[in-house]
Order: sequence, then structure tokens, then C-alpha cells
Amino acid sequence: MLVLAIYNLRGNEALLARELAAVLKRTVYEASSRLRAPGGGPSVIASFAEPGAAREAAAVLHARGFDTLLLDAGEIETDAGRRVVRAFELGAEAMSVEAGGARLEAGYRDVELLLRGVRILVRRPAAPRTTRKLSLTRAALTGGLLVTKVVAVPGRQAAAEREGFLHLYARGLPPLVWRETALDYRSLAGELLPSRQANFARVVAELRRRCPQAAYDERLASPAGQAQLLGPTLPPAENLDVAISVLAAALRRPATP
Repeated sequence: MLVLAIYNLRGNEALLARELAAVLKRTVYEASSRLRAPGGGPSVIASFAEPGAAREAAAVLHARGFDTLLLDAGEIETDAGRRVVRAFELGAEAMSVEAGGARLEAGYRDVELLLRGVRILVRRPAAPRTTRKLSLTRAALTGGLLVTKVVAVPGRQAAAEREGFLHLYARGLPPLVWRETALDYRSLAGELLPSRQANFARVVAELRRRCPQAAYDERLASPAGQAQLLGPTLPPAENLDVAISVLAAALRRPATP
């Protein structure tokens, strides 16, 4: 899949909506909804299975004055290309993290972007188990040959839990992913707070304080923000990596004059 987004949205919305509707072959009303993204975008406008069609649409939009962002499957972030932080130490000039079984260091001055969001974790229950139970009816019907029957023991319902995350992008390193439930907070020592959520918020605030030059964005911290970025055809629950990748790529690109 290839994903096409527009960003740096500025100018007359009505005119832009007509241009976008003509390219996408949609109504002006549908096109207008993709032009109201916070901060001028990005906003995903289409996904393609065929590279040629994706590149043609991007070229036409660019010719009509839109800043476009086209990502193929290899450019969509996954955990295979990230480093999920387990433990960390925040030094005076740099951070040291344990991620993916390795120790990495990043200077605060090298951090370009902090991207905060929330994902939904669905805890799947174990498969229902079975047991045998005494059955007097079966015993009577079979003359005592079968005295029990198999019954299913209901499992627990699936549970959904919100988990905060922070993607940190630093020069020369893969994305460093800080997840609320995966972090070991013991390095906070005497500053540990009573809850996991509070400790995670403390870590985020401390990283922002130590990296004042880094861009910070939290529009993915709400389902509404995720839906606005991804549009009506890409459900956030299945496409959060797409939203992260598009937003990070747009925010790290230099603004066009």
C-alpha cells in the first residue's frame, strides 16, 4: 500500500477544495474535510495499491500547488525498525537508553521531534476451556455407561486499555519509542510518582524540558486527532503506524517558502 498525504495547507480553502476534489474525483464537501487538519496538516487523502497511480496523483496535486507526501510500504514505521525503550538514564547533556537489547545514547541537541500519542491495547482472553460435569440424566439414559458431560467454561471478555507513547526522533538514530507500560521507571529514584501514568507524564515533560529545540506534537493523543489525520478510509485502530509515519515525515521536512 502507498499512502498519499498533503501538508503545509494554506490559502483559500474553497479554491483548494475545488482543486483537490477535481484530482480525487470527489465532491467539494468531501475534499473540504481533508483541508481542516490542525497546523496545516498533514492529512491523508488516498491510499493506493498501484505505485503508478499513486505517483500520478501526487504529481498532479503538486502541479496544482499542494505539498505532497507519498509513502510506500517500506517507509511506514513498524517496530522492526524502531527501538522500544525499556530503561533510561537522563544525563546532563545526553540520554542513555536500553532498547532492543542494546545501549544507545542520544544528545539532547540532536533530538528533532517528540511525537506523543495514545494507542489502544486489546487484551485478548484465553480460549474458553472445557471440563466434565456429572449428568444424572445422561447416566439414566445410558444405563450408567456415561455419567458425565462436557461443558464449556466461559472465558473473560476482551479488555481495552489506553497506553501513552512518545516517539523520539534524533539525528543518526532509529525512532526511540517510549511506551507507558514498557518503561522501567526506577531511574527516577526519589522522584517516582504513585501511578504509571503520572511517571510517564513526568518522563515526557522532562524530555521536553531537556530538548527545547525539538518540535513537539500531540495530535495523536486523541482518537479524534488520529481520525482527522487518517481520513475516512483508514481506521486508526489498524493504521496507527501509518498516522505516526505520515506525521513524523511531514514535521521533519523543511517548510517550503
